[in-house]
Amino acid sequence: MLAPHLRKKVDKLWDRFWSAGLTNPLVAVEQITYLLFLKRLEDLDRERVRAGKHSVYAKRLPEDKAEFDGETCRWRYIRQESTNTRHLIEVVFPWLRTLDKRLSEHEEGTELEGLDGRMADAYFQLDPNKGQVLHDAVQLIDELFVQAGDGSAAQDLMGDAFEYLLSEVATAGKNGQFRTPRHLIRFMVELLAPRPGERLIDPAAGTGGFLFSAQQFLRRQLSAPDNVRLEWDGAPHRIDTAQASAEELERLNDGHCYVGIDNDRTMARIGWMNLVLHDVHNPQLQQGDSLSKREGKPELAPLLASESYRYVLANPPFTGTVDTADLERDPLLFPRAGTKGKKKDEVLTNKSELLFLWLMLDLLEVGGRCAVIVPEGVLFGNTDAHIKLRRELLTEHCVEAVISLPGGVFQPYTGVKTSILVFRKETPRGRKTTFEKTTPRTEWVWFYEVVADGYMPDAKRTPRPGQENDLWDALVQFARWQREGRAALEGEAHYHQPCYWRERWRQASLRDASGQLTPAGFAFADDEQAAPAFDNKTWAIHELFPELPTDPATAEAFVSERVAPRLADVAARHFAHAGKTASTKWNSAVRELQRYFEDEGLALTLWKQLCRVAQEQVPEEPNVEPLPDLVDALAPLARDVAKVDGYDLWLRSADINQARPANVRKCWTVPLRAWAVDTEWRSADGTLQGSHDATGLVRPEYVAEKQLRLYDGDTLDAALLDPDCIEARDWNLSAGQYKPFDLAEMTSDVSVTDLIEELRAFEHGILKRLDRLQAMMEGRV
Repeated sequence: MLAPHLRKKVDKLWDRFWSAGLTNPLVAVEQITYLLFLKRLEDLDRERVRAGKHSVYAKRLPEDKAEFDGETCRWRYIRQESTNTRHLIEVVFPWLRTLDKRLSEHEEGTELEGLDGRMADAYFQLDPNKGQVLHDAVQLIDELFVQAGDGSAAQDLMGDAFEYLLSEVATAGKNGQFRTPRHLIRFMVELLAPRPGERLIDPAAGTGGFLFSAQQFLRRQLSAPDNVRLEWDGAPHRIDTAQASAEELERLNDGHCYVGIDNDRTMARIGWMNLVLHDVHNPQLQQGDSLSKREGKPELAPLLASESYRYVLANPPFTGTVDTADLERDPLLFPRAGTKGKKKDEVLTNKSELLFLWLMLDLLEVGGRCAVIVPEGVLFGNTDAHIKLRRELLTEHCVEAVISLPGGVFQPYTGVKTSILVFRKETPRGRKTTFEKTTPRTEWVWFYEVVADGYMPDAKRTPRPGQENDLWDALVQFARWQREGRAALEGEAHYHQPCYWRERWRQASLRDASGQLTPAGFAFADDEQAAPAFDNKTWAIHELFPELPTDPATAEAFVSERVAPRLADVAARHFAHAGKTASTKWNSAVRELQRYFEDEGLALTLWKQLCRVAQEQVPEEPNVEPLPDLVDALAPLARDVAKVDGYDLWLRSADINQARPANVRKCWTVPLRAWAVDTEWRSADGTLQGSHDATGLVRPEYVAEKQLRLYDGDTLDAALLDPDCIEARDWNLSAGQYKPFDLAEMTSDVSVTDLIEELRAFEHGILKRLDRLQAMMEGRV
């Protein structure tokens, strides 16, 4: 999370481009991306030079003009010429478009290794007459990162700023692109729990959210647990990778493990930049159509090689159609409409959501797992393609979970109801066959119904920090399901949550009145208790000043209680001896000491309030000594109040260990194939009677006999199966189809017995009226 004052700078940066006429959100963010890249490039080049490579700013090409000087393309020069848009348009961007040629032949291990022509069509689209806009943008970018210094702190801040910028693009007022909510992405990553060095792919990557969130998850696992902090929605902070070995760090940032493909070139470039800003070396995020023909696409084809990934994480486009003539022709990838004639060359469907799922199955190695967001229609659609896909997933592979999401999670863009589908590949591509009438690979499917995901279920999706969130319970319940199987659902149902609490955070370095960086904002330079400060990192105020309570409101009350009487004493001494100009001098001193506070910070409001109260409560005739200097007297009090400066945020514990009996059952399992009870059945030798034994388990002898006649072609003999199992319902995977009836969900105070009696009385009244109506029709009354 960015501090509010930094978010305001990002907002202002966005607004400057917006007001300059770049009203297409994707174009605006692309232009900002270029500027961020140019700033980051100077740092990257410095690292390359230290590694023995030549500087990209120094290398000349044959096509360079004689007067060309690459040094003028450095960020520090751009900053000096920040009002000169023509320098950017005519010098810097032509140079940027040739950046690939200026790299060393061997760029392995650097973030620029995968540049691969991404800047070949980079153009700066700001109006040449908008020099002031460029100046403001360059200044804002510098202000964003000046406090973080160099190294990992700057890297994390730049990545966070870029993510916030992308979230702003996706807000309703800016005509944003469709964007998967980050809390859902983090949840899906935790469901799969990847490990360093294991390859994962998002075949519809967009801005790379799944890829960088996977890297964040891995960084968190390798960080010191006492240092990591999690926001209420799971966003990690202070992930230091302190526990990672050199080998783990290398695998953690290996871009070959993070593969993404997006059809839009601009989105792919922005996504690549997102990963670079998050310290992924040479991320493999390419522009291309994952579903289309791969012939003649040497960059794309290797990334889509069958069975080459351990994980797939995606939210692919849905409710759309594709041009089947342009689809990859591999019949083992996309099933055909038939086996003979023209149909053997026709793809079974043109629905993008179904084709992407078949693609994901093909990309996974055997044992690999996928978590994907799908529209509900995929789970219950009755076309041949829908049924064939679900049947293949359930019989040849293992569907681990279906997690039903609330209807509004993608508001305001769409109200389509969605679910998260989790499955594991079990049948190799080479053994992919038509439907086998044998025992399916999936035995039971685990369902979870998410009702509360931490946001209001309306178009605004207002956050609800600190409130119950079903996603955290789902993580615990899913882990138990994976570990214990159906035994996880036995006994009393419990609901699991982390602990939530509020803290106030601040950057340890703040600016003084002259704009210079000083330790802990020079207000605390003489405070020995501020020992953890001076490192440019973000700290909670109770970490900087151990005497302060953790809760922000309690900390403010603590400081107020300590400062108020001292402030009242200073006010009394001042107003008793300052004469007619007392109020003017008092207000002037209060304003002068505002330099100790962040602009519009929470502590500044408290300081003004305390000073106003002290002034209003001065005794009419105080008998006190005069003050030598008002500002000197107020300064230590201002420093005390400034200790509570910062911004508030809700945190959650790393462990989800707060359990209570569940009000309603949130998860359940459903058998894929359940045989109907046949009490008349006898075994061939006559020793067994009844399809099930005394414990209710189906007899193997019965299964061996009936399994052969369960299907006649593709026609199911439904009488042989329990009507409530998945196979008997056309492989339907919609959670609502199987949700158990739970009396606890009935909110009426009336008992079930009374409700039944009431229904019977109601029925009796209807029957009496029907008898009377019939008698009237027959003329008997």
